[in-house]
Amino acid sequence: MTHFKKPVIRKDAEIIKGSFHKYKDWKQDPKGYFLIRVNKTEKEIELGFCKENNEIEIVIKGKIPQEIYYTAIKKGLLSRMEHAAYLGKELEKAYLAMKHDLNYIQDEELDIT
Repeated sequence: MTHFKKPVIRKDAEIIKGSFHKYKDWKQDPKGYFLIRVNKTEKEIELGFCKENNEIEIVIKGKIPQEIYYTAIKKGLLSRMEHAAYLGKELEKAYLAMKHDLNYIQDEELDIT
């Protein structure tokens, strides 16, 4: 087993405050976009790939986020890194909703109350 040294922030490390503007920073992935839902009956997450008009061309199903986003990447359905990051975030929210029997609505906060 590999033992890692405890991380230490260097004294000269650059500290950057993250920022994101919901409208100014968003750019459509030219390859298309995804619609995500939890299928409670099958206990699966479903990822629909669309190019336009919410017409789903490909459906990827899985039990955990990794098997879904790796498949989407392998199929070449993403071209932007921020789209991949968004997809991972949303799939994890869908997974947590499925696991804890919560409602999942894409692009909205997960209601855990």
